[in-house]
Amino acid sequence: MHIFLVSDSKTGINFFPELEGLLRNKIADLDVDTVFVPFPEDVPAAVNDILEEADLVFVFVLYEELDFKIQALLNKLIETEMRDRTKIVKVVEESELPELGKLRLREEKGKLAKKWSSFLLDYLFKPEAFAPKEKQGF
Repeated sequence: MHIFLVSDSKTGINFFPELEGLLRNKIADLDVDTVFVPFPEDVPAAVNDILEEADLVFVFVLYEELDFKIQALLNKLIETEMRDRTKIVKVVEESELPELGKLRLREEKGKLAKKWSSFLLDYLFKPEAFAPKEKQGF
């Protein structure tokens, strides 16, 4: 299985080494490549360049303010996913990470790696994990 981890330099945190380590512990014969681009709007072109090799693309972009560039990024990724039928996990979220010291940064990287490795493993191997949870009393 070949997974690409894609982000941009403006996101401000790189937890991909930690994420890769957790995924390697759970997936045999895993190839992981990381791709970084200068700006969020460059992500769709980078994804297009790797589609033929990828079994899964994980895109992680944090933004400070939702603007037309972020909306365009999401739209292009969705179009690419639909057109090429490639699995793209799109994590495009408002940044909640303040300036962190080295210790807190390491902790945040660990938390993000655990969260997204669990998500990716469910996405790949347990799709039933995404079934709606029915509340009692409905």
